[in-house]
Parts: sequence; C-alpha cells; structure tokens
Amino acid sequence: RRGLGSAIIELKKNPERYKYRDIVLRCCLKDIAYDVQIEGTKGHYLYTAICALGAKDEFEDILINTFMKRLEHRLFQQLADILFLYADDGSEKTRNALRAKYQCLTEQLSRQRTFPYRYCEREQFEELMIYEVDTRKWAAFKECVADAGRISMMRKDDACDDYDWFLDHCKNIFGNEKIARYFDIASEKSAEVKAFVGAINELEIIREENSRLRVEPEVTLEGYVTRARELEKDEYAYGRMRISAVGFSRQADQNDLKNLVSIIIGEQSDEIKANMLRVFRDIDFPADIDLLINYAESDCERLQDIAIVALERFEDRRVHDLSLKLITSGNLDAGLPLLINNWSRQDEIVIREHVLSSRKVSHATQLNIREIYTKHRSKSCGDILEHVYRYGACAYCRSAIVEAMWRSHVLRTNILDECLYDSYDETRKMAKRIKKS
Repeated sequence: RRGLGSAIIELKKNPERYKYRDIVLRCCLKDIAYDVQIEGTKGHYLYTAICALGAKDEFEDILINTFMKRLEHRLFQQLADILFLYADDGSEKTRNALRAKYQCLTEQLSRQRTFPYRYCEREQFEELMIYEVDTRKWAAFKECVADAGRISMMRKDDACDDYDWFLDHCKNIFGNEKIARYFDIASEKSAEVKAFVGAINELEIIREENSRLRVEPEVTLEGYVTRARELEKDEYAYGRMRISAVGFSRQADQNDLKNLVSIIIGEQSDEIKANMLRVFRDIDFPADIDLLINYAESDCERLQDIAIVALERFEDRRVHDLSLKLITSGNLDAGLPLLINNWSRQDEIVIREHVLSSRKVSHATQLNIREIYTKHRSKSCGDILEHVYRYGACAYCRSAIVEAMWRSHVLRTNILDECLYDSYDETRKMAKRIKKS
C-alpha cells in the first residue's frame, strides 16, 4: 500500500510469486493512495506489479468491469491510470472500455442534477478527455470540445463549464495560437464549439470580476482580537483564523504585536489565547519566548499546538531543550519540528530511541525527519532514515528521505535498487540519476 519498490522486486524474483495474486488484485480495486494531489495515484506502480506477477490477461476483465461502475473519484483515478497503461501497451479491449466510459459520462453529465464531491464525475470526464487528446491528438481535441459544448447546451447552466485543466494541457501540446484560431473559425460553423467557447469566456469574465472585488481586508488589532474571541469554542478555529491572521501579520507594526502579546497574557481562556497566537505562525513572536515555552506544555491541546508552531521559527537553546523533553515524553509530533532549526549531532541518540521503537510512523514524524536531515547531514542517521523510509505512508516525503540518505552518504545499494520501482515518479527518476552518476 505504501508503494515501496521492494514489493515489485519480490514479485519479479520470487518463483512462487503467484501466492501474492489476491494482494495485488485487492490493491488495484481499493484506493491505496495517500495524497493524490501531491504524489499522484499508484496506477503505474500497480500496473508494474500486475506485469511482474504475470497476471495482465487475468486481471484485465476484472479491472474493466469495476471501472465501468460508478466510482469514487480517487479509485477512478487509480483504475484509469492502470487502464491507460493497458491501452498504451496495445490492448484494444481496454481502449474500447475507456472510450465507452467517456461516452457514458458524456450522456450522464448532460442530465445529472448534482455532483457529489466523492465522485467528481465532471472531473472524471475531463481526465478522460485529456487521455483522448494524448492518444488521438488534434482529432480528439476537436471531438472533446464538441462533446463538452453539447453538454453545456443541454444543461443550460454553468455546472460543467470549467475545463481549465484540459485546456492548459492542450495548449502545452498544440500551442495557444492554433487553439485560438480553431475556436474563431469553428465557432462560426458549430453550435457545440460556440457553446464551449462561450462558456469558458463567461467563466473567465466572472473570475476577473471576482479578482477585482477581492481586496485584502483591513485587520486591526481590535478586529483580530474580536475574531479570536468569536471562535473560542470552534474546533476549526485554527483554519478559520487564517485570513485574519495573515491580514494582521501584514498590516500590524511592532507596537500592535507587543500589545497583542499583552492581551494574550491577560486572557483567561486558553482557546482564545491559542486563536490570538495564530498570527505568530508566519511572523516572529515579539517577546520573551519563555511565554511560548510555558504554553507549549499547556493541558490545552490547541494552545500547545500553536505555541509549538510559533517556536519552530526560533534557533534557541531553550527550544532545543523543550524539543528533547517532548520527544522523551513520547510526543514526537510536537518535539521533532522544534529540532529542525535546533538539531545537534548528539540528538540522534534520542531520535533513534523514539523513532525506531514503533513501526507506525505518522506523517508528521515522516515530514519532520525529512526536514531535519535535509537541513543537517549526518553519517550516522542511516538506520533512522531507513526506518522512516520503510514505514512512512507518504511517497512524496519518502522521496525527500531518499535524497537525504544520498546527501548524507548513507543510501545503501538495496534501497537504491528498490527506488527504481517506487510508486512516486520523482523517486524513480532520482534513483536513475544516482545510478547513472
């Protein structure tokens, strides 16, 4: 599920590889992505596993039958990426299935009333449009534009008029001038193309109007404090304070910030204190950090979290000592980020003891170890980085872990060999570069 290349090597080398058949199939039919927006799907990885297993023909009908059902968006993306590779390898059966799904969505979008976020069928349609263009080039572009325009004409609303991803992709392939020229000429002859062009132009006008209206609000000290108090009991206060905090951080002078600290000290509610401290995520705390260190050991989780975030900006012995205190108490996710700017070589003893003690590596731990050893090279960190490499779920962070191993000269050959088959594209590319060098 994590997308490690070691699984692919096992499938390639084990003469009894077929015992893994059910595991590979299950991973294909379940969404195993961690964060699609950052690391992409594991479609390429799973297709490599299918080929290594020797189950291409056996799995093809199963995957196609699942793909033709109504799917949640992330599972659709994963299956689509697998089937794109089947089709690219010459499978006419899969190519026909992709085409059938495209036509099915074309009809469905014309009459569908709502678009639940879990499915995102308009986005599914757009992904298939892009594949059509990648496969059949200009002829597919013209057909996709006509189909999208027909959907727009039948709907008579703007629910399916956003095709930025498709258009950007096509402009990279064909160029702005060719597409603009086609739109000018074809709009005179085709009602569908005219509808498509009209819809995207209208959407662009709306965006420009909204952009002109979007003026950064003035956030005074009084307004910021009021907002922090309004959100005292709101469990999502950290996110909802963001706009006010960013605005205040850009407009406040040092006197405002020092006055805010005085108000925070006098405030009785820990939740309100935490909300007020939100501004110091992006700018330095203007007073003695002993106050933040005190808050970082608060029983109020919200106050503790934001105090630690504010302390991450400082390089200071007190922050270093707090970090080790938190780590040794078992709070890795709070302690490790404070070491990014305060790491010293002897800290590895503590890091090793507490990171290697469990096979459950949280994303926060993975990210923080990545940041520590990206910033600080160490010839004795190999076992720490390898542990996080093995048990961290995020393939994007894993790529940076591998790079940190390389820069610290602790990247072992077997790990590098695994990286050639990693689920994350950039890790595979990096492994090839390192092998070549």
